[in-house]
Amino acid sequence: MEPVVVEVKGIIKAGFSLFGHMMKTVDNLSPGQGLVVKSTFNPRPLISQMKRRGYTVGQARTGNMIVTTFMPGMVKGQLTEAYPKPWVSFDGPQHFLDNRGLTPPEPMQRTMGLLSEVKVGDVVVIHNDRVPIFLLGQLDDDGIPYETVAQSDDSAIVRILKTHEIAQ
Repeated sequence: MEPVVVEVKGIIKAGFSLFGHMMKTVDNLSPGQGLVVKSTFNPRPLISQMKRRGYTVGQARTGNMIVTTFMPGMVKGQLTEAYPKPWVSFDGPQHFLDNRGLTPPEPMQRTMGLLSEVKVGDVVVIHNDRVPIFLLGQLDDDGIPYETVAQSDDSAIVRILKTHEIAQ
């Protein structure tokens, strides 16, 4: 089956919410179908989301273009060893934080501050003006699971599960 090919430049020119459009594309992939994304930047939030869904990721650079390939890495529900927990339960007590209208780095500082205060097993739910790319990178680096839901107004809601104590 041929992979779906997405050129990010066209999505941005059309005025679509990039993360929201990509998540709709991912949700419409057929079982076993891959995805190829062509962009001028590293699509880190998408990479995190796809790894959580069991896809393997490859990247190649051609000039100023980064081609990111996502191939299904699961067979009939078996988890990949490289990323053993693509589905995590976010059922703990929730703590809400509205970061809209704030300028960086305040949203990330507030989020990491609250995350360090809550108990292991709690969920921090934030609402940001946009997908918090740097925060998601930090969460990935710290091994903290999260899920991101793009909103129709280009804002993003991120649910973060505190699975262990983190250094501030």
